[in-house]
Amino acid sequence: MNKTFLFIVLFFAVVFLNAQDITGNWEGMLEIQSTRLRIVFHIEKNDSILTSTMDSPDQGAFGLPTTRSSFRDNKLEIIASGLGLFYRGTLESDSITGTFSQGGISFPLTLQRSGEPLLQRPQMPQEPLPYISEEVIIQHSDKSFSLSGTLTLPDSLGVFPAIVLIAGSGPNDRDETLYGHKPFFVISDHLTKNGFAVLRYDKRGVGKSTGDYDKATLRDFADDAAMAMNYLKQRKEIDSSKVGLLGHSEGGIVAPMVASEEKGVRLMVLMAAPGTTGIEVVLDQNEISMQQQAMEPKTIEKLQMFNREMFESLLSWDGSENHRTALRDKLLHLWEQLPILLKMKMNKESYLRSQFNAMIKPGYRSFLAADPASYLEKVSCAVLAINGENDLQVAAEKNLTAIKKALVKGGNDCTVTKVYPGLNHLFQESATGRVEEYAKITQTISPEVLSDITNWLIKETE
Repeated sequence: MNKTFLFIVLFFAVVFLNAQDITGNWEGMLEIQSTRLRIVFHIEKNDSILTSTMDSPDQGAFGLPTTRSSFRDNKLEIIASGLGLFYRGTLESDSITGTFSQGGISFPLTLQRSGEPLLQRPQMPQEPLPYISEEVIIQHSDKSFSLSGTLTLPDSLGVFPAIVLIAGSGPNDRDETLYGHKPFFVISDHLTKNGFAVLRYDKRGVGKSTGDYDKATLRDFADDAAMAMNYLKQRKEIDSSKVGLLGHSEGGIVAPMVASEEKGVRLMVLMAAPGTTGIEVVLDQNEISMQQQAMEPKTIEKLQMFNREMFESLLSWDGSENHRTALRDKLLHLWEQLPILLKMKMNKESYLRSQFNAMIKPGYRSFLAADPASYLEKVSCAVLAINGENDLQVAAEKNLTAIKKALVKGGNDCTVTKVYPGLNHLFQESATGRVEEYAKITQTISPEVLSDITNWLIKETE
């Protein structure tokens, strides 16, 4: 699910090489009214391509992935179009002078070379990998775009059962990179070492995949996942009768969409997947957030009724001036009711603009409209649905109960569900489950979860 930090929500970046060396760690101080936030970019070279992540240490955010950047003629540009965020700067010797902008508000940001240490991520697979790792490109049938991904295969003769990994919301790369963690890389590594072929891919318009992420809906993401699955079935190394799906978070809605429509889905793993409607999921997130701010129960109840009305109005969004005016009025009302925004020294116009732009995006509106039960009732394959007790983004018991209820209603009795004590939305061992813990935890994913998924897959593909 989406994670939001004040002015800092970043994506996976690809930076093309230039004559001057842009690699290394770059640090600067972003001054927003009376608030000062350190910003750190980590840029690494891989053959002719640079990759980067970003930290906001003062917000406890580390290893934030970036989406797409360019470096030409000593000019660095990083764009996060989904949030209306970009950084543009010029490299001069050991400094980059530029501007950080979001929601129409710009701030100067000068970066200096830094010796910032790398994050500790002990589960990150290390070269040389004991299996085959192949870069693949999956072309859409009409050649309008292509998905770029990594297919890992056991280094042995034979045909193998295969799994397609489907990432959660946001412009995720193939590794589902977040705060320096690469959970899909860790999962694919573990599964491939245990005899499975695994395909993971950059979402359309992200990383090396082409297409337009900003215009994509859940329907588009489901079509992409189906395209990836059908690609696997055509590979000679794959047992086409043993191809399954693994979806995390929003990917856990996409997976049932595919499984309910495509023939030959052998099995499905749902990790922290919603079982209730998109509106219910977002309302639950809002309620938890307001409780954490110690707001009065009556105030929360009132705001939740207002939020529900606002979300439901987005289901019939047509882009007309009447709808635009009504949404702006609702967001202004929320601004006046949420004192936390003033405490954060959030600029009102910037807040209203960024929230408005985010909420009218096709992807967000399609998530609100999603009803996982309508797909789960049509799924006939074996299903493993798991969640963490500390998940504050997709409540474990509520959503697992809804998932099982829908599967049973459709006559599917091949379902296993499990709640893991102490695990958060990323399946890390956590103290509270709060988003700000994600970066601080060195563990990427619980070994128990990796073992349980692997053992279940082995059993179901025997």
